[in-house]
Amino acid sequence: MKIFLLTSHLKERDGASRAIINFAKGIKRLSNYEPVIVSLSVSLDTSKLGNIEVINLGKSLGMFSSFRILLGSSSPLRPFRKYMLEDGKFIVATDDLVPLSEFKNDLVYWSQGVLISVFFWEPFYRKNKLISVLGSSFLLHNTIKFSNFVRKYKIVLANSKTSAVYVSLFYNRPPSSVVYPPLDTDFFKPSKSKEKFVLAILKRGYPSHIELLSKLAEKVKMKVIGYKIPNAEYLEKVSDEELRDLYSSALVTLYPVDFEYFGYIPVESMASGTPVTAFRYSGGPSETIIDGESGWLASDEEEFYRLTMKIYSEGYPEDVTIKSRKRAEEFSIQKQTKLLLSILDKLKV
Repeated sequence: MKIFLLTSHLKERDGASRAIINFAKGIKRLSNYEPVIVSLSVSLDTSKLGNIEVINLGKSLGMFSSFRILLGSSSPLRPFRKYMLEDGKFIVATDDLVPLSEFKNDLVYWSQGVLISVFFWEPFYRKNKLISVLGSSFLLHNTIKFSNFVRKYKIVLANSKTSAVYVSLFYNRPPSSVVYPPLDTDFFKPSKSKEKFVLAILKRGYPSHIELLSKLAEKVKMKVIGYKIPNAEYLEKVSDEELRDLYSSALVTLYPVDFEYFGYIPVESMASGTPVTAFRYSGGPSETIIDGESGWLASDEEEFYRLTMKIYSEGYPEDVTIKSRKRAEEFSIQKQTKLLLSILDKLKV
C-alpha cells in the first residue's frame, strides 16, 4: 500500500520540504508501505532522493491562487484529485493544502504551522505590505473556512506542541498527537573538533536581533549565516556538508529568532554535538532545547548576551556535547517515522 505525502512545494533549504523528504525516507526504510510525494511544484534535484517517487504537478501557487486558498477555495488544488482516487493513505503536510479535505474525507493533516498566523508576524507584513493589506481583511473568514476543512480530517497531528496550540486556537480542533519533523541523525553528527567561535544563523530575509549580534561580534569570534553582521565572518553559500562541519566545530550555535513552530537549526546543531542558545519563549526552539543540558534559553537580549559571553569565556562541561547529541536523537528519522506509522496503522482505508 502507498502512503501519499501531499505538499504545495519541494525546494532546497526549506524546513517543510526537508521534513516531508525525511518522512518518505523513513517510511521506505522502516515499513512495507511505498511512500509517494505529490507536490504542486518541485525546485530541487529529485535524483538525490534515491528511489523515492516524486510526482511534480507543475502548478506552483502564484499570488492569486494563494489568495483564493486564503479565502477558503479548494479550486487551485484540483490537480491533486487524480491521485487522491488511488488506494492508499494520505497525509496533507503543508497548511496551504488544508482545503483538500473538500475532495476526500479519510485524510491525515500533519500541521507544520497555521497559515494565517503569518499575518500577525510583524517582519512579514512589514515586508509584504500589499499581501498583508489584502489578506488581513479576510482573517476571520479564513479561520471559519479552515476550521470547517480541518473538522473533516480523520486525524489531525502537529509538528510540535507549539503548533498544536495554534491549531487548537485557530481551527478549533486539538491535534491527537505531536509528531516532530524527522532529523537525519546519520548525516548530522559530530564531525570536527571544537574551535573557539560562535555560529549565528538567521532567517534569510527576516533577520532579527541584529544589534545584539553586532554587540556580541565585538567581543567574540563569530561566523554568521543568513545576514551580514559587522565584525563577524559572513558565510554566504554553505553546502549541507559544510553546515554540518560548522555546527560540529562551533563552541555554541546562536539562534536568536522570536518565534518558530519547530525549527531544524537547533536540532541539527545538537545532533552535531553543539549546544544552542535561543530565547525562552520562541516556540519550537524552546521546546527542543533542554535548558542547561543541550543549550540555554534566555528570557531577553540582556540574558542572551550574558549567557553567550559566559560560554565563550568559560566553556561548558564535556557532557553538554553528549547531552546535546542525545537530545537530538529524540527527533531522528527512525523515532519520528515509527511514531507516525503507529498512528497510520490505526487508520483504515
